[in-house]
Amino acid sequence: MRAAGLVRAVLWLGVLMLLLAVFALYLQPDLAMTLANQLWNCF
Repeated sequence: MRAAGLVRAVLWLGVLMLLLAVFALYLQPDLAMTLANQLWNCF
């Protein structure tokens, strides 16, 4: 049971790190505009 708890903690830590990375990227307005323009150019 203890190994399962460790795996769960590592997974939650990975999810948290991913969310923080996405949040940090969205703090850069130029990146957000570039992504929006690239998405808009597909249509």
